[in-house]
Amino acid sequence: MSIETQRGEDGLLVLTLNEPERRNPVGHKARQALSAALSGAAADDAVRAVVITGAGGHFSGGGDIRDQGERSLGAHRERFAVISDVITRMARFPKPLVAAVEGWAAGGGFALALACPTIVASRDARFVASFTKIALMPDMGLLSTLPARIGPARARRLILTNRVVGAPEAEALGIVDALAEPGEALRAASALALAEAEGAVLPRQFILDWFARDLAEALEYEQTLQPLLLNSADAAEGRAAFAEKRPPRFRGC
Repeated sequence: MSIETQRGEDGLLVLTLNEPERRNPVGHKARQALSAALSGAAADDAVRAVVITGAGGHFSGGGDIRDQGERSLGAHRERFAVISDVITRMARFPKPLVAAVEGWAAGGGFALALACPTIVASRDARFVASFTKIALMPDMGLLSTLPARIGPARARRLILTNRVVGAPEAEALGIVDALAEPGEALRAASALALAEAEGAVLPRQFILDWFARDLAEALEYEQTLQPLLLNSADAAEGRAAFAEKRPPRFRGC
């Protein structure tokens, strides 16, 4: 997947997940490209704020199922080192970073949006933490970022039940910071990011560092355990069921 970059004269950088025919999966290459783009934006004085969005009417349908096949534990953990890097970079990004969500933000797509300090969603956007459907635990920091927004009890129920949350409810719960009309999330997120860019830089950095203090523990936890789950028989069954569009038959192994 490519990450499309668009820079405006106002100092706004828009990063677009750009594989719309597959609902913009967040796979290994996408995470590498996103990390590189954010690293460059942080060091570029001409960039005042960043918005992350998705092409084709959706933010992201989740992780790339093609990345989730059986590999050695070492290979999986190397990939999770990239996840840890990009999510930490997002949570502590020194400039305003806003997710503009249209359509679906599912699984890893939901986690990616949550890694942004601010989320703007269209009124018809939908969120779901659908990891357990394919016998996996949440990753990309979601075990930290979702309860930080809505509390542990609500986060636990959303994760374990795979319940879809529409944008109005997501705003009421605190998942979403602002709503926009359908098709207007990017415009609204851009305006919000540039308004936030007027604030002082150093206090922003200290504040974000404080709120991200528990994130490292969650990322280390998932880097240890998710590779084991990815190589489990249930995860293989989950991937097969997803591809065959049928209910999975999990056996607890």
